Amino acid sequence: MILDAEFPEDRLDDVLKALHFDPVDPKLDSLPQTTVLLDSGDINEIHAKLDKHDWLRGRYIMLPNITPSGHKTLLRTSFQVKYRDMVAVGGYLDGSITNLDKPRHVGEKRILEGGDSAWGSKRLALFQTSDARKADFSTLGEHSTWVKWAVPTAEALRQACLAQESRLAQTEPSLPNVWISRLAVSNSKFMGRVDVALNPQYSALIGGRGTGKSTILDYLRWALCDQPAKSTEDDEVADPRVRQRRLIDATLKPQEAHVEVHCVINGITHAVRRYAADGTVLLKVGDGDFEKVRESVIQSLLPIQAYSQKQLSSVAIRVDELLRFVTAPIQRDLEEIDRKRQEVAGRLRENYGTLERHRTLTTEIERSAVRVRSLAEQAQALRDGLSGLSEEDRKVLAGKAGHDRVREFYVTWEQHLAATQAELTGQGHSVEATESVVGAWPGLLGGWSRGDEADGDGGGPG
Repeated sequence: MILDAEFPEDRLDDVLKALHFDPVDPKLDSLPQTTVLLDSGDINEIHAKLDKHDWLRGRYIMLPNITPSGHKTLLRTSFQVKYRDMVAVGGYLDGSITNLDKPRHVGEKRILEGGDSAWGSKRLALFQTSDARKADFSTLGEHSTWVKWAVPTAEALRQACLAQESRLAQTEPSLPNVWISRLAVSNSKFMGRVDVALNPQYSALIGGRGTGKSTILDYLRWALCDQPAKSTEDDEVADPRVRQRRLIDATLKPQEAHVEVHCVINGITHAVRRYAADGTVLLKVGDGDFEKVRESVIQSLLPIQAYSQKQLSSVAIRVDELLRFVTAPIQRDLEEIDRKRQEVAGRLRENYGTLERHRTLTTEIERSAVRVRSLAEQAQALRDGLSGLSEEDRKVLAGKAGHDRVREFYVTWEQHLAATQAELTGQGHSVEATESVVGAWPGLLGGWSRGDEADGDGGGPG
């Protein structure tokens, strides 16, 4: 049995008395033995008994035990009539709801889902529970059920049970990382000041014709710089931007008003303020100050999808609007993919340039190698074609290749010796610097001398 969160505590004992149970003095050292309540065999009778009290009627809800094979569970043999006729719309499970997926509990799961006509085809909302069966309370709250409600009352629980698909969750629900928390209009011609708080899940503005629902939506779209697709000549729907501009000029400009939208992005509050006089857009991040930004910054940071009733009818028949409808929720992902694509394209161009340079150098090397072989063959042919040379002259010409190799070896050794000399010069400068530091030690140590160290008397400076 669950009572309203604001149920008066001084009437809790009266609830026990209404159940024909004497309250227990909380000052007792030990609690009395637990007993079964009188006339507690039928849930409907208990409801009728409690509803006799005006102060209790509608302020409680009863959730019977529906644990398969549980202690005094409602899912017992011959309990079909009680289950079918009971007024309860939900029940609690002792443990995790995943236990119903076990093969031996297929029948109980079908009953709870309303698939068994013998049990009245009655579907119940299920609440997971986890009693504190350990002294350290480590398992308390291990299995939980999340309920979406506006106020913590028994009636809210009953309504959640009746709409369990959208109001109950057996796993922790994930809230959006980006959501609009507040819309404030400083002043307007017909509505005056507007300040609306929104929640991170679903918000609806409900009202009759002419109450300002569409106006608030247009204010929101204008403040967040929403840019709907342009209308075509064949489009029967008027250009929404024209209507939006007329609305701002007629209702906000004469009042010198501004619209402020508060959004939460990953836990950080962002405030966008737009002035009707000149369309200036200011952005505030966290506890910072308002700074002037471009419309494109707002569109990238806080992309929205907003459509009037007439626009929705044209979304499916206009390719540009349909594309916007599909891509808007994943715009950040698309921008990230486009950024990576540009990076890959840049790397490909860089790699292609490197490949082209490699090809050019390879071609030049091949040409140089062919040229060298050609010149070598030409030189050999010229040497062989010379006439009137003595045998000694031919030996000198034949030894030219050896002289060339010796010259190359000599040049290489000269370069090596120059590098070695430079390294030795650097080490010499390092040794000189070390000597200068060592020479300065006696002055730095306050005049200590070797004789002072040899005395061993621990005396002071000499």
